[in-house]
Amino acid sequence: MESIDTRNLINYFAEQKRYVTLDELCNYFDVSQRTIFYRIKKANALLTSKDITPIKNVRNLGYILNAQAISAWKQQNINENKNLQHNENKQNRLKEIIWKFFIQNSPITINQLIDDMDVSRNTIINDLKDIRQNYSELKLNIDSNGHLLKSSEEEKSRFIFNELQKHNSGLIAHKIDKLPFPIIEDSKVKSDIEILEEDISSRFTENAISKLKRILKFRIWRISMGNMIVDIDITDNDIQESTVNVLSAVTDFTQRYGIGIKSEILFFSELILCSQADAVNYVTESFKDKILDVAQDIVNRYASISGIKIQSPKFVIALSNHLYASYFRSKFNFDFNSEALSDVVHKFPEMVKFVQLSCSPLAKLFSKPISINEIALISLYFISYDDLSDNISHVLDRNDNIRDSLQSEVLLVCTSGVSSSAILYSNLHKQYPLITFSKSLSIDELNKILRIPNTAKLIITTSPLNTKNIDLPVVQVKAMMDSEDHVKVENQLRYYFPQLFINREKTLDNLISIIQRNAQIKNISNLRKDLDNYLYPTKDTVKRDKNKHNLMDLLNRSSIKIIDNLMNGTDLNPIIKELSEELEKKNIVTSGYCDDILSLIDKYGPYMLLSSDTFLAHAAPSKHTRKMEIEIGILKRPIKISVNNIEEKIKCVIVLVPGFHHEHDKALTQLINIITNRRLYDQILSETDTDKMYKLIKNSVQ
Repeated sequence: MESIDTRNLINYFAEQKRYVTLDELCNYFDVSQRTIFYRIKKANALLTSKDITPIKNVRNLGYILNAQAISAWKQQNINENKNLQHNENKQNRLKEIIWKFFIQNSPITINQLIDDMDVSRNTIINDLKDIRQNYSELKLNIDSNGHLLKSSEEEKSRFIFNELQKHNSGLIAHKIDKLPFPIIEDSKVKSDIEILEEDISSRFTENAISKLKRILKFRIWRISMGNMIVDIDITDNDIQESTVNVLSAVTDFTQRYGIGIKSEILFFSELILCSQADAVNYVTESFKDKILDVAQDIVNRYASISGIKIQSPKFVIALSNHLYASYFRSKFNFDFNSEALSDVVHKFPEMVKFVQLSCSPLAKLFSKPISINEIALISLYFISYDDLSDNISHVLDRNDNIRDSLQSEVLLVCTSGVSSSAILYSNLHKQYPLITFSKSLSIDELNKILRIPNTAKLIITTSPLNTKNIDLPVVQVKAMMDSEDHVKVENQLRYYFPQLFINREKTLDNLISIIQRNAQIKNISNLRKDLDNYLYPTKDTVKRDKNKHNLMDLLNRSSIKIIDNLMNGTDLNPIIKELSEELEKKNIVTSGYCDDILSLIDKYGPYMLLSSDTFLAHAAPSKHTRKMEIEIGILKRPIKISVNNIEEKIKCVIVLVPGFHHEHDKALTQLINIITNRRLYDQILSETDTDKMYKLIKNSVQ
């Protein structure tokens, strides 16, 4: 399957139309030479499969995609875009048809749809078939009078809310905005939502407020047609058992719009609890403590798996703040959905996999698996965490956001003010340390800043902005920036901050000259290198050892052992010591590494679980580690351990020796994929021949 990285590489060659050196490719894509070689190999395989001449390497000149190949590639993209456009048009047509069922209570005939949609009979028949298959929750049915939706009013409203979550500026949102009734003034709704926020001591994100406004208008309109939510699966107790004042506050809110039916109030209560918020204070103290413990457990597990220590109490509080909505979405069966989340999964696969594994305490609280969308949403907090400075202010502490941003040179904006622009902040302030970026801003905060004297020269946003009343230049990028977005941003930064992009050597000479006038320099060469690394971090990343090793690079046949442990054992330490001794014999670690692992277990308890039957033992790389390796011990008799008062039976112990620059991340992700594939993993655990175990692992990775 072709990846976005592969296509981006080909697109880069198509844009350059010249020879490109290996160093240039490494610098531009911020990856190692090994990764570039791999991507070129993948790119050529893709080009060849489409009968396009592959990328050529010419000695002393570099790599090039010839003119004929560029032309063929661009035509291929045009054809694919047409197909995508066709699919998008079809999806919009399906939504148009569904909306027609919402705006009238009587059945709709195929002839009516043919006239309204201006398409053939076969197209309408196929569209109705697709609606039955892809939107089964709407229960499209047919009788002698035509087609109609048999779903309950709650199911219809859930469909609308889910569509707004996916595309809050899409077709359904547009249809709701165009409804002739009810006429609701934005200022009144905004004021009423602010009262609601005050009543429940919380603050919703801007995106959440926008969705609540639209679902409110939709419900008033449907009620006016005689379509009320009359049956709902939840009770007052489902809302009140873990919240404070929510039900009464929502009742006051809905009654201002003439909605007093209990089932409607309960439905809105669900939506309120499932909506994203910057601040949440509507939960009971006991529930708050429970979620805080879960958040801390997730952070501890993430540290164990990833090797990244997050010691900020504020981060744990922020994560727990987010988990309230995650909990209620799971409880009330609402899946958070957004186009940006698929980008998170694609661009940060290792991070998402680590977070997914770390969230096992949350899954136990939910009593069911966590959706990949929720995992991706939680991953945003870990992605945007600045592990170098322990700075999470771009995710938290929003009260002083406007004041602090008045001194920023570049304003970063998204609809929620939390997720996507927080990642922008985390990345950009490292790449351009001499430019002052704002913390993540909501659109409302941006509007307030623009009415006050400020120092901003540029706005970078992940959301469309109305630029009519904005005097500053605006660059819109995707939530997960691709290579094209990086080029757009750098071009703007070069234009508005030219002093930072002047001749590199001249800049370093000038800075060293200034420092020499004010201080005694012992080692000019080292100073120059340090300044170069600080001022041009993106240029230096290639020099770091960022090679991501495969699992089979860290695992060999002799690394798998079947351990004949004592009957009814409850202590993992002897197993860990035995595996560590094997690593010592191979000169991978010294004896101090095992001591480091056991010290962590003494401190945090045996929480390093990759699954209920697999224990991962490892410590941070140090003077006790010489190179990366994995040692696996399959136990003949499971060892019972207690984790958070839950008994687990450990059948496999893995000792990992990590790399200093997370070179092991890919290998660990591959290992996790094997363990979470229970059919394969159970087959491996049941084997009595270590050679066969090794082959099963090797074949699954390949």
